[in-house]
Amino acid sequence: MLKRTTNVFMSFLLLFAMLAGTFQTVVVAEEQAQQGTLTVIGPDDEELLAPTEYPYQSGQTAYDVLDSMASILDTDGQYGKFITTINGVEADDPYFWAFYVNGIEAQVGVDGYTVQDGDRLVFKYTDWTAPRSAATLTVTTPDEVIKEPGWPVAFLPEMEPTAFDFLLAIMGHENVEYSIHPQWGLSLDGISGIQAEDTYFWAFYVNGEQANVGSGSYLLAADDAIAFNYESWADEGNEDPPEENPGDSDSDDGSDDPNDNGNTDDEQPDTKYGEAEVQAAVDAATEYVYANGIGEWDAVALRQAGKSIPKSYLENVIAIVEAQEGTFRNITDTERYALGIVAAGGDPTDVAGFDLIEAIYNGSNVTRQGLNGVTFALIALDSQDFEVPESAEWPRERFIAQLLAAQNADGGWVWSNLTGTASSSDLDTTAMVLTALAPYESDGEVAAAMATAVTYLTDRMSTIDNSSTAAQVIIALSALEKDANQYTVGGGSTLVEYLLSFQNDDGGFSWLAGDESDSFSTDQAFRGIVAYLLFLQDSGSLYNFTETPPVTLPGDSDDDSEEGNTPTPKPDGTNDDDDDTDNEEPQQEEATEEDTELEEHLLPVTATTHYNLLAAGVVVLLLGMAVFVYERRKRVVN
Repeated sequence: MLKRTTNVFMSFLLLFAMLAGTFQTVVVAEEQAQQGTLTVIGPDDEELLAPTEYPYQSGQTAYDVLDSMASILDTDGQYGKFITTINGVEADDPYFWAFYVNGIEAQVGVDGYTVQDGDRLVFKYTDWTAPRSAATLTVTTPDEVIKEPGWPVAFLPEMEPTAFDFLLAIMGHENVEYSIHPQWGLSLDGISGIQAEDTYFWAFYVNGEQANVGSGSYLLAADDAIAFNYESWADEGNEDPPEENPGDSDSDDGSDDPNDNGNTDDEQPDTKYGEAEVQAAVDAATEYVYANGIGEWDAVALRQAGKSIPKSYLENVIAIVEAQEGTFRNITDTERYALGIVAAGGDPTDVAGFDLIEAIYNGSNVTRQGLNGVTFALIALDSQDFEVPESAEWPRERFIAQLLAAQNADGGWVWSNLTGTASSSDLDTTAMVLTALAPYESDGEVAAAMATAVTYLTDRMSTIDNSSTAAQVIIALSALEKDANQYTVGGGSTLVEYLLSFQNDDGGFSWLAGDESDSFSTDQAFRGIVAYLLFLQDSGSLYNFTETPPVTLPGDSDDDSEEGNTPTPKPDGTNDDDDDTDNEEPQQEEATEEDTELEEHLLPVTATTHYNLLAAGVVVLLLGMAVFVYERRKRVVN
């Protein structure tokens, strides 16, 4: 009987083992690694950091990646963080740390570029006076020029960047739509919202000739003229182009297309954006700045908008100057702090015993950062008509002469050239120089140079493709007492209307349309709309503080703020504001978005608890069999 029982038991085990064998052991699938590489190239092409992989994290900037993998020093410049030292190597004039993404020099600052999955980031010790491989990009439709060639963009041939990489870097990922087909490869589906559809497509040209390879296969060469033209393969058959062409402003159907503002040459475009509308935009931007921290440029805008500045802001800036003993490596830092102190009602000639104005007109580093240092030196000196002695190293006349000498043949300026020999200029630098020269327009030579520069600006309005450039041009035109809202950009929008289109619901501004607000873009756009408000009110120019008294809060309590919020100072150009309760709702929304993203990226359910159940079943089965055998034996004995 016992033998029979044992056989039954073994049969049960065999059957159970067979069933258990059908349950495959499934483990948690490992998520595919998302990462890019970071390389740092120092003097003499020495690799200070060999290509090193970094984990990709959504939302991180190139500055975050560099800061996490290298020892760096930086300052806050006109265009955000300015890297001065990497792994102990300081970039002294004429050298700087050039920043490349996938072989193309980045078109935004290191803290303004949001890293994409797989990006190859390179920081290279570079002489800005030496020639570099560069190319130009043009993007056109039959109706408009979306992107003019402009200043050539540098690239690293050794990284073998393609024309498509070039397009992405200059236009921005958010403005380029593409797909990858298993058989045909890369397909360019749209640029700046203009889709390749019906008979229309984006034709790719190199140096005036249609390329015989795709943009994703063509490797850039020095001096290439890359172009993407919106064309129809049916043009030879005289087929009419699509009626619903994005950017078409001739339709009278009352469409609500945000890109079609209905402006024509016969209309007065400033009727939509009068003082009340601009004031509302200024008020909204003020709330954003109060919530996210006040930097020097924010203080300038707040002062000129008649808004209050917390006393602690001035105290923080004074502490910074005192800690540096009144000496900064970059002249633009000295100029920036001087302007911030003036805006807050302080005296930059006596900051804890240090004279920042004297440090400007006797500065030995005025031209170290190209025209930026010269331009804002003159702006800082004129902000309150500061006296400059005849014995100064840089009297006002020398600043003016340097700016005039740096004007290029096309009428504009570029920050990196002090001699006026550059082949092309840029809108931002030209606008800044015009702003600095505006008080001297009564001088014949200055007036002639400015007239040529204004023509340079107006002829290229259609190429403005970001909020910062639009803001700088508005500041310049307002300083010249020209109505910026009488000028149109691509798509028919007025310049002011275009700038305000970048303002988000939180009051801040983004650099490119559709992006989230950021402090860098906001401080420039904030100054732009304040400059235009001053123009509308006939209250002077943005950087002239002689006509606008400061409104400084005695403390940081909510009761002292006319806006009902506590303005938070932004020490040393940072954006930290840990105690800000006004950001609670946006932070919750961010968390919700992150949760949604996590849900969207959940790994497949590849783990199982079957074996836990099987183990428990085996134990129960064994116990049952043991009881069965025991009972059978008892019966035999009895």
